[in-house]
Amino acid sequence: MFAGLLILCVGLPPESPPPPAASEARKDALARFGAGVWQARRERLLSAAKSLEAAAVLDPESTAALKELVSVYARIGREPEAIRAARTVMERRPTDAATAHKLARLLGDLGELSDAIDFARIAAEHTDATEWPEKSLAAIRDLATLLERAGQRNEAAKAWRQAMDLLVTRRKAILAIVAFSPRELDAETADASERLGHALAKAGDAAGAAAAFQSAHKLYSDRARVNDPAAAARLDWNLSAAFAASNPAATLKHLEAFLKLQPQAPEPFERLVELTNAVRPGTDVVPLLEAYLAKDPRNSPLRAVLALEQCRDGSRRKAGDDAFIGLLAVHADPKTLRLALKSCLETNRASHAIDLIDLAYAALKDEDAKNDPARTLAAQKARGYMEILRAEPDWAAAVLRAAADDLKLGRPRVHATWMALASLAARHGKLDFAAKQYEQAIRTAPFNAQGEAYTQLIHVLRRGRKPAELDAVCREGLRNTNLFPAFFHYHLAHALAELGDVEGAIASADKAIAQSGAADRLAIRLQKVYVLNRLEKWDESVALCKKLLAEFDDAADRLRVRYSLATALWGAKKLEEAEAELRAILETDPDYASACNDLGYHLAEQGRNLDEAERLIRRAIAIDRVDRRRAGDAELESAPYLDSLAWLLLRREKLPEARDLLVRVTTMPEGSFDGVVWDHLGDVHFRLGDKEKAAAAWREAEKLLATDSRGRRDGRLDDVKKKLKRVP
Repeated sequence: MFAGLLILCVGLPPESPPPPAASEARKDALARFGAGVWQARRERLLSAAKSLEAAAVLDPESTAALKELVSVYARIGREPEAIRAARTVMERRPTDAATAHKLARLLGDLGELSDAIDFARIAAEHTDATEWPEKSLAAIRDLATLLERAGQRNEAAKAWRQAMDLLVTRRKAILAIVAFSPRELDAETADASERLGHALAKAGDAAGAAAAFQSAHKLYSDRARVNDPAAAARLDWNLSAAFAASNPAATLKHLEAFLKLQPQAPEPFERLVELTNAVRPGTDVVPLLEAYLAKDPRNSPLRAVLALEQCRDGSRRKAGDDAFIGLLAVHADPKTLRLALKSCLETNRASHAIDLIDLAYAALKDEDAKNDPARTLAAQKARGYMEILRAEPDWAAAVLRAAADDLKLGRPRVHATWMALASLAARHGKLDFAAKQYEQAIRTAPFNAQGEAYTQLIHVLRRGRKPAELDAVCREGLRNTNLFPAFFHYHLAHALAELGDVEGAIASADKAIAQSGAADRLAIRLQKVYVLNRLEKWDESVALCKKLLAEFDDAADRLRVRYSLATALWGAKKLEEAEAELRAILETDPDYASACNDLGYHLAEQGRNLDEAERLIRRAIAIDRVDRRRAGDAELESAPYLDSLAWLLLRREKLPEARDLLVRVTTMPEGSFDGVVWDHLGDVHFRLGDKEKAAAAWREAEKLLATDSRGRRDGRLDDVKKKLKRVP
């Protein structure tokens, strides 16, 4: 009785009430479901999750609790679980539009664009536009946005046309349900028309884009309709781009109309320079920009564009540099920083760009002034410069070449600059140069910063598979008695294992254990497991893991140990036991990303349960994306996990998909130095009949595996050499 009343009270009877003879479990499930919905509506989300989870277990045939859980999980930051619940609903109800819409948004947020688009299509196709026009519009808009993000420009334009059609043909119905006021609906129509224009412009349909922009412009400027002059002016900006190639005069006309708004952004003035140079070659644009600045003297973005043009003119360069110095003294806007770097790099003064970076880091040296606004500004500038260079490979290459010259010339820089440049070099795969700069950072760093410099240097050497150099750095660190010895023994054990020094590796691992504190106790012991695995001492590794299981009681610690045990069992060829350990981990924690990936990869290796293997690997990728996004990681995907997926796709004969994915992995920092990834890429190219590319990939794999003790021992290097004999 209580369950039925509760569901009626919350007003959400998603499934028929139970028949009189319904089982007790079903009744209990309904009661818990009702409680969960009630708790969710009152923002008691953790309690709601528990109630709904219980309901789902008690009535596994129903999807009602799972559908509610999708929203609850998403609201409490448990996106992987939300996705898993939504996928389960979709497996049972393939045309459930509401769940498909939620799942598309979740997957889109994680960058899973292909799957997100598939579910967005389901939502768009199965939402009844007659009964729910506003929901149908939301689904179509989301589909169009996802298609834009995926670069499917023609499909995106098609979706925006569909949205426009719905807005026009269902206008009365939408207004009747009071979803929008007439003005709001006109604004929605104008926005869709503008978005259609952008999609057509990207698809290369300049005429279609111009027509869509003009339609939006008409709505925005109509005082009886949207009446939004600022939006209409923005459309002048869009139209200036749409006409750029075909009608420069019209382009300039629309741009000048937009510039009357005195936009506080550099792009319109950069376009003004570009168009002026194209339409009136030889025109001196500096006076033109100065005239606009005279009308709006506080327009800093315009001042930055003017400074850039002055720097491009050798006779005015000092004035441009001085203008940037004045701007950078008070601004850390990324667009201003970008123009400042551009002024250096376009005029072949990369060393001057480093000067700007060094000035920012030098201002951060005073630890006692952490709350000083000037120090905060400097931190924003330092971070901004490096983010720009990470996104611009050509600029980064020029700066790194200048940094190499600085090293040779002994030019003084603060240690944080060397650290930043080293990080930039590592990000672009220049690991040898990154190592040299980290070494310079160690030499110039104050005592309290040496540890971070050593940490990053060691990380680069491990990534670059330089065990001999790693050995030398760790021994140097051990000679510095002011630094934590367990840390260096930890990594020295790794280096010696790679070099095949069995006794030395184990001795260093034991020293790290003896010197470690309570907080690092498990991590240091698991490093010994890793060392034993690299030395192929599988039985000793398994025994140590079992000993650790008896020693550590914390649930999270035990999962880490069991994962290491599974790895050791795989190495010992005890495949059934290894699989059992991974499955046991996933029973306890279904979102243990490493276990998902490893189990999926090994199933693919054995050519069995490929559907399950793909689900596991994709789950690992999704979970890892969430974790990296929360941590602010610059690299939002794991190269090893993507390699696992590519290997699975190869097994499933999806060769073009596997190739494209592996090509992307080889451009990632983690993947570019992984011989296994290149070996897999060679396999895919060979299967696709491209022997030349297969040979190139295998040669890269051979080079990398030759420096990897595992690759030499497990036979992969020999296997690659055999493959190379099969191609020219």
